[in-house]
Amino acid sequence: MLSGRRGRSTARRHREPAVAIHAQQRKPQMPQSKLSHAAEMAAPKIEADIKRRLFLGAMASAAFAFSDVPLLARINTADNTAVSPDGVIRTTLQNHINSAGEEFRMVLTTYPAGVGLPTHHHPSIAHNYILEGVAESQYLGEELQRFTAGESYQDRAETQHTIFRNPDRTSPLKYLIVYMVEKGQPYLIIP
Repeated sequence: MLSGRRGRSTARRHREPAVAIHAQQRKPQMPQSKLSHAAEMAAPKIEADIKRRLFLGAMASAAFAFSDVPLLARINTADNTAVSPDGVIRTTLQNHINSAGEEFRMVLTTYPAGVGLPTHHHPSIAHNYILEGVAESQYLGEELQRFTAGESYQDRAETQHTIFRNPDRTSPLKYLIVYMVEKGQPYLIIP
């Protein structure tokens, strides 16, 4: 009988370590990333692209809120399009004057291949979104910056804008610009 108890006791001892090992295997593991290294590296760029697209959507939504005329109808009218001597086309998509006398404008701008502006400045900030092509921009004392389709940037107010150009010799630059100025004030001021 004693040996029977020992047998059970021994059996329990053998089972306990097995149960303990089994319990250790069931401990929750720290979740590991299911993304590849390449995907993890691309995630910040994707996030930035999503933010840009949301920004552009917000700009377009704000513009539509001010208008009772469909956007396509505005693009196709001659009275809202200006062409400069060097071929820069500016089409005002939205123009709204608020009660404070500030004018909100959304302008679709197209620069022919190789065209740029002389040194200039702006009376207020503007938000720009590149739709097609390449833009190069430089403010006094700063590095030359390059923007391509899908990227956005901000123009500075009252700062000498020494370079703005389409450096591509074969393709046009097309971008959307949104800004506010005093009623009737131009956005581009060339000294």
